[in-house]
Amino acid sequence: MRQDDLVSATGLARADVETVLDRAAEIAADPRSWRERHAGALLALCFFEPSTRTRMSFDAAMKRLGGDTVDMGPVESSSVKKGESLADTVQVIEGYADALVLRHPKEGAARMAAGYVDVPLINAGDGAGQHPSQTLLDLYTMREATGLDGVTVGMLGDLKYGRTVHSLAEALTEFDAEMHFVSPESLRLPESVRYDIEAAGGEVREHETLGAGAAGPRRAVRHAHPARAVPGRVRVPRGCR
Repeated sequence: MRQDDLVSATGLARADVETVLDRAAEIAADPRSWRERHAGALLALCFFEPSTRTRMSFDAAMKRLGGDTVDMGPVESSSVKKGESLADTVQVIEGYADALVLRHPKEGAARMAAGYVDVPLINAGDGAGQHPSQTLLDLYTMREATGLDGVTVGMLGDLKYGRTVHSLAEALTEFDAEMHFVSPESLRLPESVRYDIEAAGGEVREHETLGAGAAGPRRAVRHAHPARAVPGRVRVPRGCR
């Protein structure tokens, strides 16, 4: 796997996150100056699951930065329908593009695929695993609204299968954020995610009702699944959605 792949939030250092968020803020401040930054570059969209927002976000972002996209299209009309493996598919597609975006229904698919290609690969969601590109957007929005240090973050809903929550929680261990996880017992965080959070120095605080969560002077962000809701309205730079 290349160092410039983005397949998981696990291991994302604070400095790495802040570099991306600072660049996003630069684009937001002067989007016109970035219009030709990636002129001539091609981004391949490989979506093995239905998607509207994520697919169009990558498509629009690449084009607003001066590049273009090539789309694998629906699985039903691709060689996958004839039995082509994921490894074979991404190896063929990397010949057409400078980077790949992959969404796949199987957890771990992005990490496996990254091992078969020599161009950067971005995980746009792999089953109930990770969604690190969504996490970077969440962190940007949270930073603009409340900051990322000295906050209490509540994550509510389906925490077992919610890949956006898994990635966000792991990334927040790099910041001074107190995390609370609110869900029915049957939908609590998977043990693997809990382990990664605690191994990074974070604490898992679990509750079955919202009222049992945190209170205190720290600013609160309530983060629902799918990961959308934060206080206030923040303009996200169009090249970074």
